[in-house]
Amino acid sequence: MTESISREVFDILARHAELDPDKVTPSTLLQMSGVDSLLMVEIIFDLEEHFDITIPDELLGMQNQELETAADVVRLVEKLIQHKKTS
Repeated sequence: MTESISREVFDILARHAELDPDKVTPSTLLQMSGVDSLLMVEIIFDLEEHFDITIPDELLGMQNQELETAADVVRLVEKLIQHKKTS
């Protein structure tokens, strides 16, 4: 994980979940941190705007187990940033 992207994603997650940004780590479980499906949509919109990326609609629901931890969100953002650079 890229340190700067990780920190920015963690800050966004912390702000929306009302957590101390220093307490958000790669292993932070989103659901256990109070991130429900509605809050996840808000986080995704913020991530899209902040990083100028588009997150596919199928990832918007918490039912999608691909976004279980903060590290999962960072990996997704990094993947979409990379995809945007190569497109």
